[in-house]
Amino acid sequence: MTSYHACKLSGFLCIPCVATALSSKGPALLVICTLFCLFNFPLTAHAERTLGDGWFGDIQIGVARIDSKPSGVDVFDDTEKRDHLRYKSSDVPEEIPLIEGEIGYGFQSTGTVVLAGGGIEDPWRVVIGQMMTGLGLVSLFALYEEKEVWENPYLTGANRDETSATSFGYGVDWNNVLNTDIRIFTKRMEIEIDHDQIGDIVPDLRRDGTDTILGIRYPWNLGPGGVLSSGISYILIDRDGVANSGHGYAAELNHMLEWDRFSFATGLELVAREFDEIHPVVNEKREEAAFTLSETVSYAAPFGLENSYLFGIAAYTKTVADITFFEGNALILGAGVGCRF
Repeated sequence: MTSYHACKLSGFLCIPCVATALSSKGPALLVICTLFCLFNFPLTAHAERTLGDGWFGDIQIGVARIDSKPSGVDVFDDTEKRDHLRYKSSDVPEEIPLIEGEIGYGFQSTGTVVLAGGGIEDPWRVVIGQMMTGLGLVSLFALYEEKEVWENPYLTGANRDETSATSFGYGVDWNNVLNTDIRIFTKRMEIEIDHDQIGDIVPDLRRDGTDTILGIRYPWNLGPGGVLSSGISYILIDRDGVANSGHGYAAELNHMLEWDRFSFATGLELVAREFDEIHPVVNEKREEAAFTLSETVSYAAPFGLENSYLFGIAAYTKTVADITFFEGNALILGAGVGCRF
């Protein structure tokens, strides 16, 4: 059968998206970004079907509900004020739209594919991929996103103000390295906080800087058992403030199974980060880890509508940390419809 909704097995969007989510809105966005990584088709799949000249695209529209206990850095309307830094927030429900899309064009004569896309909670991206005989598919990509963060996340006893965090990223994805199933990817994200009040007060907590990621992924074709894909990556966090600089590791395991017109995409991700210096506000060393488990079920060609699919999602994420301020968790449930052409 033709799969109208496939698991995201590409590494160059998945792990960078997780790292960006961790540095902006925390657990809730980590779930969303992970799910959008699962929703999207890998560039390799596009290239394989579009080496004939022509347009292709994929659009998803849906709605989801998030029930979360936000960390101290998560930006929600109900979390402007914190009484003290070790306070654990109560449940905060939120409904969000799920809107994501991309469109591209394939050139048969040159083996080139280009695409652009993005979404409400997904970075905007432009990708150029080139099939190279004996080498594989090499893709250059650029990412852009803008998120809301707190001017001073550690302010207590008064309402906190929001500001914008703008990120621009670029990198390289090399798939089917030397005609093997290995994929190598690297990405660098430049981050700028519009009004970094806490950085002005405590220079060691400045948040401007860069995140660099290097990773490798490998899939196993299990035949009737589907496709199992694993990956690991290293994250270098280089911010202007030494207390916000450090390094991290990410590991992911994805499984894709198709049965008749149903597709089941299961994702498991672990991200651990360690920072270089003692946190100057709480006087503790900052270490944290995030765990995410997600499941996406889709149904192709509902009501006889070719090139379309229905999908449902469920995911849970939890961040644990040595400093209570950075802990949080979220559960997301959602559904929607997609169209692929």
